[in-house]
Amino acid sequence: MKPVALLLMLFQLVGTAHARESVFAPTQALGDTELELKGTGDMYYARFIHVYDAALYGPAGLPAPMLLETGAPACLELVYRVGLDRDKFVLAAERILARQHGDLSSLRPRIDALHAAYRDVAEGDRYRLCYDPDAGTELALNDAPLVRVQGEDFARAYLGIWLGERPLSDSLRTALLDGG
Repeated sequence: MKPVALLLMLFQLVGTAHARESVFAPTQALGDTELELKGTGDMYYARFIHVYDAALYGPAGLPAPMLLETGAPACLELVYRVGLDRDKFVLAAERILARQHGDLSSLRPRIDALHAAYRDVAEGDRYRLCYDPDAGTELALNDAPLVRVQGEDFARAYLGIWLGERPLSDSLRTALLDGG
C-alpha cells in the first residue's frame, strides 16, 4: 500500500473517532442524578453499514461493568446513522433476549410494552434507554418519552442486550464497558 493511501486511511479513522465522541455530552441528567459518560462505540451491520453510535452513562465512581449487577442508574443512548423500521428493533431484541435468557415469561408483558413503543427511526434520530431505580426504565425517542417499564430485573435484561453476556455485538459491548 502506498504511504499516502495509508496516511489518508489513518486520518479517516481518527476523524471518525473524534466525530463519535462529539455526538455525546460528557454528562447526562437522570432525575436528580448526574451520570457521566462511561464509554462510546459504533454498531455496524455486515461490517460496513454504520447503523448507530452508542454511549453508556452511569454514576461517577462506579465502573461501567458494575452497572448491571448493582442496579445503579444507567442510560444507553443510540444515535442512528441510517433509517430503520421498528420491526428490526423488535426482531433483534427478541433474538438476543432469547439467546441470553431462554425463558422470558416473567418479563414478557414488560418486553411487549416496550416493543409496542418502538417507532421507525431516520438518520440522526436518538433513542435513549434509561434505568432509574426509583422510576423504572424509560425509552425515549429524540427526548420524547415513549414508555416506562418497572423492575430492576427488566432493566438488567433489556440493557443486557448491549451490556450482558452474549450481547448484540461483542465489540460494541467492550467499547461501552471499557471506555471505548
